[in-house]
This record gives sequence, C-alpha cells and structure tokens, in this order.
Amino acid sequence: MKTLQLGILRESKNPPDLRTPLVPDDCRLLLSRFQGLRIVVQPSSFRCYSDDQYRAAGCLISEDLSESRLVLGVKEVDPIQLLPGLAYAFFSHTIKAQPYNRSMMQHMVREGISLYDYELMTDEIGRRTVAFGHWAGIVGAWHALRMRGLRNGHRSVPTAAEIGSYQGMLDSVTDLQLDAALFLLCGNGRVGQGALQMLQAAGIETFQPEQILEFPDKPWSQIHSKPGLVVLQSQHMVAAKDGGAFVESDFYQRPWSYESTMAPYLRRADVLVNTIYWDPRSPRHFEARAISESSFRVSQIADISCDIEGSVPITTRASRIDDPYYGISRSTLTEIEPWDSNGVDIMAVDNLPCELPREASHEFSRALLQHFITPYVEESLSSGLGEPQQSLLSRARLLEQGRLHPNQAHLASYAAL
Repeated sequence: MKTLQLGILRESKNPPDLRTPLVPDDCRLLLSRFQGLRIVVQPSSFRCYSDDQYRAAGCLISEDLSESRLVLGVKEVDPIQLLPGLAYAFFSHTIKAQPYNRSMMQHMVREGISLYDYELMTDEIGRRTVAFGHWAGIVGAWHALRMRGLRNGHRSVPTAAEIGSYQGMLDSVTDLQLDAALFLLCGNGRVGQGALQMLQAAGIETFQPEQILEFPDKPWSQIHSKPGLVVLQSQHMVAAKDGGAFVESDFYQRPWSYESTMAPYLRRADVLVNTIYWDPRSPRHFEARAISESSFRVSQIADISCDIEGSVPITTRASRIDDPYYGISRSTLTEIEPWDSNGVDIMAVDNLPCELPREASHEFSRALLQHFITPYVEESLSSGLGEPQQSLLSRARLLEQGRLHPNQAHLASYAAL
C-alpha cells in the first residue's frame, strides 16, 4: 500500500500568524478517507487550534517534517525553515516579483524546492478557488467603520481581533456611532463581497454609481443625514484612453491602455475601501499628489488590497494588527500620525483575516481540501489522475524542484535563473 505524509508548518512570520491551512476537522476527514495517509503538525503555542485538537483528530505532533511529501503553511516562510528538495504550499507573495520576498524565492531555487502557491489555485476560467479574501473584506470594512469613529473622536470601538468573532462584530455595530459619510467601495470580487457584507450589516444604504455622480460636489452630510455607500466595478474605475467602450476582457489583457476615472467619486466620498487586485500595468486610482488638491475629499482609506504604492499610491507600507493606522500629510506626502486634519488616514494591515483566525481558517481549509489537497492526495496514493485534476495541480505550481513553471517564466530574473 502506498503511503503519504503531509506536514503542517508552524508559522514563522513576526508578529505570529494565528491561522492554519488545515483545521483539525478537515484533517480528520482526510485521515478517515485515505488509508496510508499521515499528517504531521509542528507544535505551536499560538496557532488558533491547539496541538491537542490536532492530536485528537489523528495527527502526529512533531518538529520534524522532513519525511513529508508536501508541507502546508499560510504565509511566506523563513528560508531557514525550508528543507531542501521538499514541496511546499503557501502564499509566497512572489508572483508580482515582490522585492521583499526575492531572497526567499532565490533560496527555494538554490535548494531545489517545489512550491504550490495558493494565489495560483484557480478554476478553468481563472477564478481563485482558495483564498482568505472574504474574511479580509469583512475585517477590512470593520476597520473602515472603526476609522470613521476614531477620526470623529469615538475611542471605544474595539477591533475585530478584540471582539473575537463575526457574530460579536454584528452585535457591536450599534456602537459605531457613524456620521453622515459616503463610503466608496472599489471592487466586487471575493474581498469586495466580504467588505460589502460588513458595510451593509452596519446599516449603510447603498447607492448606484450613476446616482452619486448626479449629486453636487459637496460634503455628503449636506446632502444626506445618514451614511451612504457606492460600489464601483472596473467599468466605473477606468476608461479606454482612446475613448472606446469599456471591454472587461480587453482591460485585463491590456490594462496599460486604460486610465483612471475615479476623480468624480473621490470629490464626493469621505472613505475609500479598496479591495481590487492590482496589476502593476494598470492605472492607479489616483496619483499621490492629488491628495493635496482641495477637490480630493477622501480623508480615510482602508486599503485591504495593501499593494505598496500600488492602486493606492499613498499606501507606503503595510501596517500591523496591533498598530493598524497611519496618516499621510496632504501637503508633504510624508507619514504623519492618523486623525490629523491635514492628513489622509491609511489602514493597510496585510494579514487582516488573522483578526478572526478560526473563522477564516475554517473557510480556507474547506476550500483547500476540495480544490487542492484531495486531488493531490488522490494523485499521490493512486495510479494516476484524470486530465482535469492534472491541470488543476499544474496551474498551482510555481516551482518544480527549483525550476520555474513555464507559466511563470516572467520571474526568471527575479528568481536568479
């Protein structure tokens, strides 16, 4: 009988990431379904599920993962923990050639490591199948609501991490004390839907983009007595430079041929909630110098996407769960304290789902089980796969024994190949 060992890493990011790629219940399901499977979990004092819960599910607890065919993590891994020749799956944050992870990528190449990246796990038409985005949207939108209260002097609203559960957040929405502000939500994908869910749970009325543009360029509080929300999709945020009609497929194929059309919304909104996946070849929502103009009304930005100097050019760094906000001066474009009358407040926490680690891990684990782990285990323990499963696993592969997958050839220089 064939055997297979899967490993689960103890996260190595600092501050510690409390999430897990596979929750104990899903480990139990796998072990009951597949004879010959063993799951070894590195011990952790901070993971959102205890070692005893994994042990009760049938897993082994050990520091040694060297016999694993595949090792699962969540965020990028300290190179010192990556064992030569093994296969890993985690969010590497390298597919945009992110400079801060280049040394990790080059280490994996040198050590002949194989890597499946969760960002590359997609269906046949390119939709992500495995992600924490829904919970990033929920927590990021809560920050947007909380930021509004903090700017207006309300200091008693807790963070999602302090509340500890989504139900607790729903029970706390009456404590937000929102003023008549206009929220601008960019994007309606997985992250955007999570953000919309939270903003609507707070009782904010939704308006269509066309309605917003009919209102005069003046504070929302002079138009409505309650907060409002408008959701922008790609066709509202960009237009073809040649004046032609917006074609979504063309925009994704040739994003450089489009320009931002956000200015009319930025003249009207108070809070920008950004959830879009940003291609560096795409236009930014605005240029940094725009915040110094009197017509730029937005005073707070919850940048859930957190692309440094990306679609939001004044997102100059990621922030932390324990210190989530900073300000950018409208006059000097340098960092200042948040809530300053001459500044734009920024929330750019890059691991938002960590604030609700159990709920986020449960949803992620179930998707990972369905779309990746089960096909992988079936392939490893059986005589072969049908073409659909082979394609699914191939799409997710970034490195194969230190060599780039052909789909990722654009990273050759970045990976020092």
